[in-house]
Amino acid sequence: MGSNEDVTEKPIRQVTVKPFAMGKFPVSVREWNACAAAKACGFTATGKDDAPVGNISWSDAKQYVAWLAETTRKPYRLPSEAEWEYAARGGTQTRYWWGDQFQAGMVNCKNCSDIPVNDQPVKVGSLKPNPFGLFDMGGGIDQWVEDCWHRNYQGAPTDGSAWIENACTSNVIRSGSWRNDSSYARASNRGSYDTNVRYPTHGFRVALSPN
Repeated sequence: MGSNEDVTEKPIRQVTVKPFAMGKFPVSVREWNACAAAKACGFTATGKDDAPVGNISWSDAKQYVAWLAETTRKPYRLPSEAEWEYAARGGTQTRYWWGDQFQAGMVNCKNCSDIPVNDQPVKVGSLKPNPFGLFDMGGGIDQWVEDCWHRNYQGAPTDGSAWIENACTSNVIRSGSWRNDSSYARASNRGSYDTNVRYPTHGFRVALSPN
């Protein structure tokens, strides 16, 4: 996990991830609005139903997974940062899941293809999946994970669990978005944002622990 490309991605380290399931797509506008209709999520999202939902704070994402877990009686949750990177790599160790060199048309990002930069990313599943069959693990929509933000991986867990504290004011966000350039779509790229603040390019996907 990690890379030497940015100080926040160091040190590269070995992490052992326990079995888990990851959402095939980011959560869509349609899926989010089912939670809003149930009055369990704080607002009704606009945009195309099959586009990934945006303008989501970390706290919003936590509301959604709590509602989904209660509704389905399955342990849905946000993925840990380690789980997200494992899933994004799809069994590879290169910059992107398809190799070290960027290839146009593989992700929805700024100047990455002939897809124009609109107010919303392309619908989920529009581009090729990675070797694990997961779509949009890079570009499209930024994706929240469970972890609190730390400036690097010094002292991070090696068991794949989320790195959290009680007084956490910002959380980790992964993937890059349709408004970011290709460097943000790298599997190891990471960023952060305030826990309770919404931003148009921020969305999420769900993870599931085995019963």
